[in-house]
Amino acid sequence: MGQEVAVDAEARAAAAARMRGAARGLRAFDVDTFAGENDGPRAVRDPAPGSEGDPALVAAGALIEGCASFIDHLVDDIATLLSAGAATAYDAAVKGYTLAALDRLPPTYDDHYTVAFGKKLLVATITVTGRLAEPDWIPMACLAEQLALYLAVEEAAGLLRLYRLDDDPRARYQYFQETAFENNAHLRLYDEPAAVDYAAHPGAAPINAWFTPFYDGFYVHPYVEPRY
Repeated sequence: MGQEVAVDAEARAAAAARMRGAARGLRAFDVDTFAGENDGPRAVRDPAPGSEGDPALVAAGALIEGCASFIDHLVDDIATLLSAGAATAYDAAVKGYTLAALDRLPPTYDDHYTVAFGKKLLVATITVTGRLAEPDWIPMACLAEQLALYLAVEEAAGLLRLYRLDDDPRARYQYFQETAFENNAHLRLYDEPAAVDYAAHPGAAPINAWFTPFYDGFYVHPYVEPRY
């Protein structure tokens, strides 16, 4: 999503209209969650004819589209690992394959991103992004859910940037992330060096803790529960 491409006015308007429609699927957060400092109150954000529309509403819809896009990428990555006969994302890279979702995960653990892991992350992603459609936000239960939503937000920001619908897409989602995320543990994963080889003892690998509930009383989907 980071590549700059030329987008004409018609494509930009169509994308904005599509995102405004997609925003109807987001119920867990108010549209004002995505409002910027310079947007003004909702009453004055009613767009003039020919504009892209309320930027907060467009950003909300971009988040829904970003979730769908990230899910599609994960499905494609799992299929690529299977068809390429690659045991892990690392093996796929060695063979020259690019994985749209798994390659965006913390690189320290790329030799743990297997088909089985991809399936678990897919379920965690569907679980947490599905909560956006609920009338009230259900807190994220584990690190994998948090990482998945973070990457979906990045996908959404990339869509806004691609269609030039926002001057600062990352800032557009800052308050949402402060509200929705339990902590910033998912960001720290990107700073961790590869210090230990867990290949011989997969049950001890930190990656298994990604699917462990943060707190007592938090529950993950049965499919992703740690099995070691």
